Amino acid sequence: MKLPKAYNPAEYEADIYALWEREGAFLPLNKGSEKTFSLVLPPPNANGDLHIGHALTVAIEDSLTRYHRLRGRAALFLPGADHAGFETWVVFEKKLNAEGKSRFDYSREELYAQVWDFVQTNKHNFEAQLRELGASLDWSRFTFSLDNQVVSTAYQTFEKMWHDDLIYRGARIVNFCTYHGTGFSDIEVVHKEEQGKLWHIKYPLTDGSGHIIVATTRPETMLGDTAVAINPKDKRYVEYIGKTVRLPLVNREIPIIADEMVDVKFGSGAVKITPAHDPNDYEVAQRHELPQISVIGTDGKITQEAPKAYQGLTVQKARKKVLDDLKKESTLVD
Repeated sequence: MKLPKAYNPAEYEADIYALWEREGAFLPLNKGSEKTFSLVLPPPNANGDLHIGHALTVAIEDSLTRYHRLRGRAALFLPGADHAGFETWVVFEKKLNAEGKSRFDYSREELYAQVWDFVQTNKHNFEAQLRELGASLDWSRFTFSLDNQVVSTAYQTFEKMWHDDLIYRGARIVNFCTYHGTGFSDIEVVHKEEQGKLWHIKYPLTDGSGHIIVATTRPETMLGDTAVAINPKDKRYVEYIGKTVRLPLVNREIPIIADEMVDVKFGSGAVKITPAHDPNDYEVAQRHELPQISVIGTDGKITQEAPKAYQGLTVQKARKKVLDDLKKESTLVD
């Protein structure tokens, strides 16, 4: 038999790996030692192929597992996959767009079935890629994050935490995408600075003694204001602390509070507080026990919490109308 001039891994490695699996080479069996070693493969997201980072991580973890296995210990390298809900959804949405389709073209059941098949296909892809890397995984214990026992355990765990008063439900500020209809985690959001405009609005004092000028970059959210805040060290406004103002366009009475969050050098030094639509305002509201009024819905339109004239408008249209109406009331300074 004539040997080839160069070794071609593709001709042999698949058969070798299949032999390892068939002979149970990666099962956690004690061979001369009573000690054990286990390592969980950080489950790859089932939304695409592996990348170089996976290859590096697997190589390091597999080296550790093989080291302990050679020492006779029952070594378990546990494989798995994460359905990675939102990341998977973004990738699948791109696939639909490439086909000229949208998620709105399907019913909930049809869409779920398609995403499930998509995930299963990708899961098998990276399983094959892990085998090509030679990872000594015990495939008989493969776990998927949507396996029934995993889902059941997750539900049981959260139920126990609920009964133990370790978790609770409450309103929180999230990065919500009106297109995908879901929230983004903070690490998924790319922040960028843009040149904006600062509007100044007169908020009349309810005692008739004058007004306080509030500066804002988002005039449409004033429909959900529940306070005006000033810095307690700002001598310009000390006398206003504890008083109330009449919210323009809404005619709701709201308090003037003191909070060190306010930057005395920004704008007018007086800030409108809209707890439901700004993370800083939310924190202020928690400290001062202010109510939260959500005037922008998950569809990106003004809700029924706002005056009827603005309900159903998009944010941009609501901004224009708010500014026009403020001008008519002579409460818009610039």
